[in-house]
Amino acid sequence: MPKVLKILMLNNEFPPLGGGTGTVNLELFNIFKNNKNLKIDLITSSGNTKKEILQFSENIRIIKFPVGKKNIHHASNIELLRYVFKASLGAFKYHKKEKYDFIFVWSSVPAGFPALLLKFFTKTPYIVRVGGPDIPGFENRYKFIYKIISPIIKLIWKKAEFLTVKCKTEKEMIKAINDKLIIKTIYNGVDDKNFTPQNKNISENLKLICSARLIKRKGQYTLIEAISNLKKQGITIFVDLVGNGDEKDAYIKFANKKNVSKQIIFSGYVQREEMPEKYKNADIFVLPSFNEGMSNALLEAMACGLPVIVTNVGGTEELVNKENGFVFHAGNVDELVKILKHLHFQHEKQIRFLY
Repeated sequence: MPKVLKILMLNNEFPPLGGGTGTVNLELFNIFKNNKNLKIDLITSSGNTKKEILQFSENIRIIKFPVGKKNIHHASNIELLRYVFKASLGAFKYHKKEKYDFIFVWSSVPAGFPALLLKFFTKTPYIVRVGGPDIPGFENRYKFIYKIISPIIKLIWKKAEFLTVKCKTEKEMIKAINDKLIIKTIYNGVDDKNFTPQNKNISENLKLICSARLIKRKGQYTLIEAISNLKKQGITIFVDLVGNGDEKDAYIKFANKKNVSKQIIFSGYVQREEMPEKYKNADIFVLPSFNEGMSNALLEAMACGLPVIVTNVGGTEELVNKENGFVFHAGNVDELVKILKHLHFQHEKQIRFLY
């Protein structure tokens, strides 16, 4: 009988908490569940005030530690520190009983630190799936924090058996920091059973959807500005902004200031199983990011057959080019306006042809 491989996973976010990293973790569990050759424990954060232990399947256990969670879609610095402390203690406690064969770390920060400690004291090997914001320089809003934690990140990477990334850009950024690291590229996938092309109703006005966290890096300011410029030219386009984040209130104020509040719909967080219907009701997917790893939302939109408009950044460049979508330079409102204007007139022609 083959040996059962015992794996400890560390991830500070798991649905309903967090974003893309938690979503990929969940999809992997759906593949691994009830696999008799694997036994997996995940140490993650709880949205409640008490520790929770959930049995995801016969072979997968989820251990949730309370970290004072205030927003299910965003982790504050103090919450991340609480996770590091509690996950470290939990990792030692459960390793003492389970004797894990290796550790899978879902992000360099904060999950990498407990793995680093466990390896130092128990020699348990670990691998790290690097998220874009883990890489110093990836996200402008963490510019000051990177200066403090970069030495820790570099040590976590150095002591790992190897790193995994989602795209070429992430690999290049890491290699620029340490070209001796072993890095494997594993692209994000998409559930093509739930995300498939569907028959669509043609609406009078062009409808866009942007599914992304409401943070500056995702570039929604650029999109709102473009919609405002088009309105001044007599062109009305609607946008569904799906997601939550630190910039939500600022985006609402900006939409009001630009006199397009009636055209910008803030849908907030939408359950993943409800997203196919969202894509069905949209004409075009837009992702105006300043940097990306490999967007799950973009993959889902493409799988649903939506035309896409993206920026020429990160892993997005490996998915979309001028042959299969529309590409503009991040932050360039004029380029985006030109693309949307073209698509608006194409949409009008389609309406006239049908009616």
